[in-house]
Amino acid sequence: MEEKDYVTPDFDILYRELGDLRGELAVLYEELEFINRFVIPRIQTNYLIKIGALRVELLLAQVNMMKVRRRIALMRSAIDSGDVLSGDVLDRRLEREFREWDKRMAHEAAQIEGAKARFSSMSPSEDEDEVRVIFRTLCRKMNPDVNPDQSDEAKGFWPSVYSAYTSGDLFHLKALLLMSDDYPDSYDLPCNVGAMRENRTDLKVKINMLGAQLQNAKQHPVFEWMSLLDDAERLATEQNRLRSEIARVKAQHAALLDMQKSLEQRGVRQ
Repeated sequence: MEEKDYVTPDFDILYRELGDLRGELAVLYEELEFINRFVIPRIQTNYLIKIGALRVELLLAQVNMMKVRRRIALMRSAIDSGDVLSGDVLDRRLEREFREWDKRMAHEAAQIEGAKARFSSMSPSEDEDEVRVIFRTLCRKMNPDVNPDQSDEAKGFWPSVYSAYTSGDLFHLKALLLMSDDYPDSYDLPCNVGAMRENRTDLKVKINMLGAQLQNAKQHPVFEWMSLLDDAERLATEQNRLRSEIARVKAQHAALLDMQKSLEQRGVRQ
């Protein structure tokens, strides 16, 4: 005879345990989403603005200096061989030789501009904690991974929750929380003890998998930048170092331009 909930003392224990496991899974899911969707992009954006922009400026100065050095080398070679070069010929040759560098610089510059555009929208808001709490509550109740036995109607509810969370729409999340009351909180808990035990095993497997994913997310390389970004003195030191290097390279670039002008008077036809 099939064991039913009303004849076994295990039911109440399993029922509470399943509820705890669902809650634990929802917490892990929300924390993983928060790290991947908000924390990591926020660190990347701050780093690009505070350090990356200076690194790109330094790289641009270095590339410009490399171009002048190469131009001088080509001009000297032509002068030594008695040739007279056209400025246009030199420009085209340098354009070909530095095409990949120019593409890289355009890409790097676009990343910095994108980071600046994202910065205001990614800054922590006063509503962030409330958004996380509501999303965690809805995860426990409506996330299909937490509630695998939910109805198709309930499954269709989750994309709206996820969309509101990723856009940080607190008003929409509150509305969805009210709407979620139309769905019973325990619809996914079977009344058959054997099925409940299987459900418990599945939830534990998911918790272990999600826990591993969370630990992996916390090992993301961007978290090494946090110690620098959070230390005002270290950050200022690194920024000043980059600015000094930029000034040094630009000074060398200016000296090379003077040398280039001198050579142009000797052997380059404009």
